[in-house]
Amino acid sequence: MQKEGKQELPWIERHENAQKFVSTIATLRRIHVYTSDEIVRIVGYRYRKIRKRKPGLYGRKELELKRLETVFNIVYSRLREIAGLPKLEEMSDFHRALVENFVGTSYEISLKKVRRALKLIREFWDEYKLLIISAQDPREASRYRKEGSGRILSVVRRLRRDLEILRKVHQELLHTHIISEGLPVIVVAGIPSSGKSTIVRRLSTAKPEVAPYPFTTKNIIVGKTRHKEIEFYIVDTPGILERPRSQQNEIERKALAAISSLPDIILYLFDPSDERVQDIDAQAALLRDIYNNIVKKRDIGIIIAFNKIDIANISDTLTKVSASIQDILASNHTCTSQIIPISALTGKNIGSLVRAIHLCLRKVTPWLFIDST
Repeated sequence: MQKEGKQELPWIERHENAQKFVSTIATLRRIHVYTSDEIVRIVGYRYRKIRKRKPGLYGRKELELKRLETVFNIVYSRLREIAGLPKLEEMSDFHRALVENFVGTSYEISLKKVRRALKLIREFWDEYKLLIISAQDPREASRYRKEGSGRILSVVRRLRRDLEILRKVHQELLHTHIISEGLPVIVVAGIPSSGKSTIVRRLSTAKPEVAPYPFTTKNIIVGKTRHKEIEFYIVDTPGILERPRSQQNEIERKALAAISSLPDIILYLFDPSDERVQDIDAQAALLRDIYNNIVKKRDIGIIIAFNKIDIANISDTLTKVSASIQDILASNHTCTSQIIPISALTGKNIGSLVRAIHLCLRKVTPWLFIDST
């Protein structure tokens, strides 16, 4: 947990990260990421409207120069806008984790290609405008315009896949609910249909979709709540199946991005019901993976709960699981020494869970309670 004498540092880091959230979203909202086909289509539309205004060789040079300039201006301005997308190092921890889980290193590679393309397109424009100006006859001016325009548009077409990657990331980040006030964050984790959305609905302002089938939640959903003197976020994440990372789908990778970058506390929900998507042993294995690879490495808190006690007989299962994860329950990271049985649907034992959350916040974010009585 947090070290004495360094309590002010997490507070500063939290607000710096919150500022990056706001800055990243503000930047993304100013940018439209065009596909290569969109850029070529805009070029064609504007290109066809250009008409010759003066007779003779001078008029033909002016026409061909204006055509090439139109191609250059449209392509350059669109790509320059896309090149304004934030680098990974400029993003918040969550946005960076989301991008890395979503497309790996492709985002940074594609962004660099767009920036290199801008330099190349500028070189083509500088080269071919001089060739058109110095052309000896209309046919030569036309040939240089075709060559210059073709080379510029060829750059755009070669960026097809890169622009698709950048567009996909851009849309994904804009559709993700953001956390921007520097408040403590509790992320709810577990397998699909374990009741994560239901608990977030019960505890906060968020209204995630709730349905009795797996992977209802496809995005990160953020709610805000208050208990006594402290406000905090509670985050609903897509369900994760216990299986190798290489087999996890896009929805699960979103959940991992949130779990690995956002929380001060992870609330892990077991589903002991007969309708569970994976058995208890698999859920315990998933918990252990999250504990070893995220909780311990990030030095954060964890609370473990058994949900759906209104429809499941949990006594034997609870005893068995408690014994199998005794090392986790006894660790300094676990805010309660026992698994909390709850029903998110009926509200049973929710008061106990909220009190556990409050005590855990006092433990993992003590700087927030300095002035409290």
